[in-house]
Amino acid sequence: MASTSSQAEWLTVREVADHFRVSTRTVSRWALSGQLRMRRIGPTGRLIRIHVSELNSEHDLPASA
Repeated sequence: MASTSSQAEWLTVREVADHFRVSTRTVSRWALSGQLRMRRIGPTGRLIRIHVSELNSEHDLPASA
C-alpha cells in the first residue's frame, strides 16, 4: 500500500483545474498532450493523476478557449 505522502504528490484533474482556474477538460488535454506530467491509474488506466510539482513549474500552457 502506498504511503499518504506518496499519494499527496499526485493530484486529481479537478484539483489541478481548480488551481489553474480552468475546466477539467482543459487539464485533461494538457496532460494527454504531454504538457503536464501525469500518471494513469486504475485497472483500465482511465483515471489521470498529475504530479504536484506541475503546479509550481513554469509552463507555457495555452489559455483555455
